[in-house]
Amino acid sequence: MFGRTRKTQTVVIIGMGDTGVLVAARLSKHFRVIGIATKPNLVSGQELGKRLTDLSWWQHHYNMPLNRFKALNDVALVHGRAHSVDPPTKTVTVCAPDNSQQTLSYDYLVVASGTSNGFWRDDVVRSSTQISDLLTADAAHIESANTVAVIGGGPCGVSSALNIQRAYPKKRVSLYLSGTAPLPGYHEQAQHYYENELVTAGVEVLKNHRAVITDVPPRAGNVDFESGDTTSADAIIWTIGNRKPHTGFLPSDYLDEDGFVNTLPTLEVAGDDTMFAIGDVASTDPERSSARNWAYGILVHNLKRKATGKAADKIYSPPTHRWGSIVGPQYDGLTLHQETGKRMRLSRWLVDHVLLPAVVQRLIYKGIDRAQD
Repeated sequence: MFGRTRKTQTVVIIGMGDTGVLVAARLSKHFRVIGIATKPNLVSGQELGKRLTDLSWWQHHYNMPLNRFKALNDVALVHGRAHSVDPPTKTVTVCAPDNSQQTLSYDYLVVASGTSNGFWRDDVVRSSTQISDLLTADAAHIESANTVAVIGGGPCGVSSALNIQRAYPKKRVSLYLSGTAPLPGYHEQAQHYYENELVTAGVEVLKNHRAVITDVPPRAGNVDFESGDTTSADAIIWTIGNRKPHTGFLPSDYLDEDGFVNTLPTLEVAGDDTMFAIGDVASTDPERSSARNWAYGILVHNLKRKATGKAADKIYSPPTHRWGSIVGPQYDGLTLHQETGKRMRLSRWLVDHVLLPAVVQRLIYKGIDRAQD
């Protein structure tokens, strides 16, 4: 179950999203690894716009059963939600889909449990069938709408608005920004580039419209703004970045005032020599940028050093600006934005035949078993 018997130390990873899988894939050669996953698939938090408008393509590349990752063959996968962590005894209690509980022991714990954000990221325990049904319903909701309001101008908001408008030119798509420019945190060249792309595609971009947030944000109907304005749409997409960290299983003294894990630059959890945190749940910087930027390599390196009695010696330094893909592959290729503001374009053929299958799936994720496709 745990691979070779020489692996004497156990690492438990809470959360098997993008960062959890990347960490597990690199630790499984050296440790007994147990991954706690609320879903039996890696349901990526990336490319929301493509998920809503090109679901079959998105499913193929971004909704992958965990048992197809070759580097996870030696990882014990536990389907359920972390209920509590007891640091003195180094144990995690997990609640299974049938509400039964089991207790797992660890030598090292990695918290990669992510955050809830809008309607597309949560920690609800679901089966593969339930995942597929929900994805299909979300895409159908957008397809059937004549008017779409996207609330929030970050990368998910820009990606949603632009992809929907391009996929359905006859729809009225409106993007509501709380400030004066889309894509806060990105270089201003990227901001200007996508504001022009949105307007050219026909998206109505409305600035200085900060929405009034209700306990249950509506997915259709009316949205009120702090200015006193109101809008109505058949479909409402919330991308306001109001993240809620999945950390209810941790003692409160491990968390900052917003509920994120207090994380050192080494990605160690402050005050605990056996715990690490990474991704959206870690308080590395306001953008929670260790979810990207190759931070998983730093965590793996430092954890391996700790396991041999050495101090962690690699530091995670957040980039000045966010970088990478913003709206995903389009019909004519993929635009990548650098931290400096420069752009690089890859052809669609290169994306579909080299970047995703060879670079992402084979090199970064260490291989995907496609025999069941």
